[in-house]
Amino acid sequence: MKNILIIYSQEGAAEKVARGIKEGAESQGHRAELLAASGEGDEISFHKYDLVVVGSPTKGLIKGRPAEDIPPTLDRCKHTVGQDAFAFITSSLIGSTRALKKLMEQLEKQGCVVKDFETLKKKSDGEKLGQERI
Repeated sequence: MKNILIIYSQEGAAEKVARGIKEGAESQGHRAELLAASGEGDEISFHKYDLVVVGSPTKGLIKGRPAEDIPPTLDRCKHTVGQDAFAFITSSLIGSTRALKKLMEQLEKQGCVVKDFETLKKKSDGEKLGQERI
């Protein structure tokens, strides 16, 4: 059993996908906790988690990027060095690959080890991921 923290942007479909990942992971016996990204708040310690999942919609028309609430949330995180992480972006017509790359860079800047990544569209995609790849 793994302890999983799922941080999601409050914009777009990221919350629905995050809830799907949580449900899928819990169906496999893992413990999962959801945390909405926010520019303000207390420190977030990764110490008690085996895996941290971070998700965002794709923002920007051509130059894809993660949502603006993700970087300040990651800046509040502690005990991040060596932490296993998974990054996901909710799909957009264009820019998803670039946004996913930037999200992974933000996690790696914090010292996390991005073990896997994915572009997802809907809650059922998250459930499947939570069941099969977490």
